[in-house]
Amino acid sequence: MGIMDGIAAASIQMSQETLGVAYGTALMKKSMDTMEGQAISLINDMMGAVPAPSEYNFDVYG
Repeated sequence: MGIMDGIAAASIQMSQETLGVAYGTALMKKSMDTMEGQAISLINDMMGAVPAPSEYNFDVYG
């Protein structure tokens, strides 16, 4: 039964590695989605902080 035990152990190890890669990928995707949301929020905040250009083309900060 030595060969069968070896095959079973190798199969379990491969399954664990596959699960680990899938888990890492899911974690990275969640992290990237969170960062994307933060970036969009930051861009929207920055856009809101800058006044719209004047339709008369003169500097209103003078």
